[in-house]
Amino acid sequence: MAKSDDDILSEFALSVSAEIIGNSAALKRVMESAKIVARSNLPVLLRGETGTGKESLAKLIHAHSLRCDGPFVKLNCAALSPGLLESELFGHEKGAFTGALSKKVGRFEMAHGGTLLLDEIGEMTPEFQAKSLRVLQEGEFERVGGTKTLKVDVRLIFATNKNLELAVTAGEFREDLYYRINVLPLTLPPLRERDGDISLLATEFLQRFSRQNGRPLKFASSTLDILSRCEFPGNIRELQNCVQRTATLAHSNTIMPADLACQQGVCYSQILKSAVTVQNNKGMIYDFVRDEAVPTGEMTDASTFTPGAATKWSTLIDRESLQQAMTMAGWVQAKAARNLGLTPRQVGYALRKHGIKIRSF
Repeated sequence: MAKSDDDILSEFALSVSAEIIGNSAALKRVMESAKIVARSNLPVLLRGETGTGKESLAKLIHAHSLRCDGPFVKLNCAALSPGLLESELFGHEKGAFTGALSKKVGRFEMAHGGTLLLDEIGEMTPEFQAKSLRVLQEGEFERVGGTKTLKVDVRLIFATNKNLELAVTAGEFREDLYYRINVLPLTLPPLRERDGDISLLATEFLQRFSRQNGRPLKFASSTLDILSRCEFPGNIRELQNCVQRTATLAHSNTIMPADLACQQGVCYSQILKSAVTVQNNKGMIYDFVRDEAVPTGEMTDASTFTPGAATKWSTLIDRESLQQAMTMAGWVQAKAARNLGLTPRQVGYALRKHGIKIRSF
């Protein structure tokens, strides 16, 4: 039995929705709003930091619109020079400029009957902004080097990570274009404001990596806990890069905290710092960060270890992950410490805290 158009469109919408991973209230609010604005043909302005998933949300809007059976076309305005951008968007006639050996259809024509996503619109030159405004208002344009006016039926979605209000004030963005595109604005939350979504995304990215590379990988719960404490200023894109890099370099199929590529970077250090209660004791922070930065070392007298730091670190590693790390290290405390990115004395404290006795073989 042949599937109806509604069935096909529903499957497409579901496949697009599957690209957006997360259960946080902040994300759900944006997704619900996106499905509502999808019902109209008005322009949509997607705002948010880099890597927050603006393109995926644009696809979701298209999938839930009446144009879902039409094409979805995208263009990054920041990736091309003004001359190339005009040719890519409007197309050009044969002989319009040196190298134009044949007619080229632009993105506006490609998107006829569907949706066109213009990403990084804050990077458009004022001249190009004026030409885009005309398409918005009249739905018409000419190819570069052409005289024939072409009409298109396109739903436009704009995306930016810039503060357009400041750009308007500075004279860098046309005020009339700003009001024209800011009809249905949607702001995507950064990853740090999406409670619980980092673990879901990291796990999904790791599963994809495992399928693609034929390697059954998983995160230790303590590793997911550390990732969840990261801010990821590059958002989803940065998290995905982190997972792929870590999975590639991981020494075993269970990814431990020491496997995280950011272990010796600013993000990891910030996590360690935030885990300490200062109480006007700067030395405590210094000793804690210094200890975390040393991957190996001889066992030192426990009396020299800052108890506050150890107590706080113990909240970042659970009993199961600690036992797993010790087993993988043959119950050699120094080796387990290296795998966990800790010093041996910190592992010793964690073992005592969880009541785990060292096994002898």
